[in-house]
Amino acid sequence: MDYTSLVSAVQAATENDSTEFIGSLPDIVGRGQGRLISDIDDLGLTTYTSIAVSAANAHVSVPSNGELIKSFTVENGGTKTNLLPREYLYLTDYWPVSASTGDPKYYGLKTNTQIQIAPTPVSTIDGEISYVARLTTLTSATPTNYLTEHCPEAIFNACMLESAYYMKDYSTIQFWQGEYNLAVGRVRNRSRRSRQDDMQTNWSPAGTPNTIVKGGD
Repeated sequence: MDYTSLVSAVQAATENDSTEFIGSLPDIVGRGQGRLISDIDDLGLTTYTSIAVSAANAHVSVPSNGELIKSFTVENGGTKTNLLPREYLYLTDYWPVSASTGDPKYYGLKTNTQIQIAPTPVSTIDGEISYVARLTTLTSATPTNYLTEHCPEAIFNACMLESAYYMKDYSTIQFWQGEYNLAVGRVRNRSRRSRQDDMQTNWSPAGTPNTIVKGGD
């Protein structure tokens, strides 16, 4: 699927060939894409970027296309450490004097564009941030992205749901919401399967410190 086949499928399914609707299709596709990205946690949306965390600097910039920070890893002396996510207020309470230095243990968002780490590193260290990247919106100029290639059913149903809202077709909104939910559920199930350990029985995240194994240690 690409942008052209997507909008053609939406137009055919809605049986709406009005100039106003056709002119609104780019916005409908954009809203559908935004809805879908917010509702799924697919491994294919995760991007990794390497950074240098400067000495005596407690702040790191969020990647320019970062939508959601997933993890922050630092490497010091050949040893990698996954920093623990915490709220900004926790960080300032834990390490109130940012000029003081130590081995980083925590990270958290200070703003939408800035990450704070604590303690402030004593020397420059290498780091890696994993994050959900902001996808380029589907258009005729950028006809494909991860959603069209790996989640075609879900992006189509998302656009149909947005189309129903646009047309104020309240009789079909419930139907397309149901179809969308089913498609999103399939994507989420694929994500779950990519993260679970098939050698163990997966269990409730509340049942054990290890969220992919059943009970026990």
